[in-house]
Amino acid sequence: MIQETQLRERCREALELTKKHGADDVEIYAEASTAISTEIEKQDLQMSSSRQETMIGIRAIVDHRIGFASTNALEDLEATCTDAVKLAKASPSNEHNVLPEPRPVEALSELFDPQAEAFSVSDAVRHAIQIIELAEKKDPRLVLGNGEFSVDMTGRCLVTSRGIDLFERNSLFLYNALATAKDGDVVSNMAFGFDAVHSVDAIDIQAIVDKACDDALGSLGATSGESFAGPVLLAPQAVQAVLAGFLSFQLNGKNVLRGSSRWGKMLGNAVAHPSLTVVDDGRLSGGAMSGAFDREGAPRQRFVLIDKGEAQGLMHNTFTAHAMGTTSTGHASGSARALPGIGPSNFMILPGDQSKADLVAGMKQGLLVNRFAGSSNPISGDFSGVAKAAYLIKDGKIDRPVTGTLIAGNAFEMVKTLSGISSETERVFTAILPYIRLEGVSVTAE
Repeated sequence: MIQETQLRERCREALELTKKHGADDVEIYAEASTAISTEIEKQDLQMSSSRQETMIGIRAIVDHRIGFASTNALEDLEATCTDAVKLAKASPSNEHNVLPEPRPVEALSELFDPQAEAFSVSDAVRHAIQIIELAEKKDPRLVLGNGEFSVDMTGRCLVTSRGIDLFERNSLFLYNALATAKDGDVVSNMAFGFDAVHSVDAIDIQAIVDKACDDALGSLGATSGESFAGPVLLAPQAVQAVLAGFLSFQLNGKNVLRGSSRWGKMLGNAVAHPSLTVVDDGRLSGGAMSGAFDREGAPRQRFVLIDKGEAQGLMHNTFTAHAMGTTSTGHASGSARALPGIGPSNFMILPGDQSKADLVAGMKQGLLVNRFAGSSNPISGDFSGVAKAAYLIKDGKIDRPVTGTLIAGNAFEMVKTLSGISSETERVFTAILPYIRLEGVSVTAE
């Protein structure tokens, strides 16, 4: 992988070249990455790969006009700088097209594990084989439909004409398993286990295999459910599918400027049940998306979006912050391939004070939904789809697995009337989420 000194030198070179060709302001964002992965399909190893790439993205501003170009062919760097300036001169002007001023950034020491540099394709294969073997030992009825073990090592550098000059190195190990159980002609729902860690020593294959396999075995023998309108307990993966995207959409500064968010003008007002607190923490210890700075060099922070049901803050990059008369919140997102967007880092719904068992015990008739496959419209709040790996709840106890069950509701209403948040949480991709009990959900058994 390209070293820090080399990457900084190329960024500074690109900065000077872009200014020479007529840019008023310049941002150079570069990523040098090494990626190794091994895939599992139908209980067997499939493709293993390793690749290295250095990508440099150039944002040129000329009279508040923006042009962007990127390249992974470093020998063509000057041509890419020229292209960025040409595009800027041909683009419409907007007074909010500005670059941020430098702000203090505190480094995060735990993002990169030096052991990752010695990690090889054979190491990834060894871990992938472990995923398969652990599933086979657990129960002969289990089949791993898909799985993957990968490691990404990235060095990123940001240099701007405003004086920002930052570098950060990151190693991230990602692994998952998608399991199905089969007993004769009876087939379970698919179940998923996932984790992401920054260090070799933190890799825990057993945990994700247990998660996927136990959920798959538990859904064997599913039968038709029951139709009713009432409480539904969403497991963390279902919370991610139904609510997480909706919440982050409503509190995204870009969507507020577009007029597609209802909550943009409701800061300080109640938008949800008082038990709901939502935080995005870009510096979370062990967080999959943690980093010292965002795509534009603004410092990452722990940022409260909803506090005890009240909307508290909007996620901003420099453009939306400038347009709304505030400061970037460190939520500029994206890679060196495109202009910065806005997005969460480590998105969290904070745990409640009831256990999952307590939430189940409080349901006379209900449904536990482990996964959700359907649509969730972040503008209208409407969601509808299939409850996957679902269980009928009767008289405060999990009764039996069910199949062919649909759920539907409106997230704006559901977050106001939710009746419980679990003390347990799970990592779901880049989010950390609890179980959430919703009321008044339409449940339809096919």
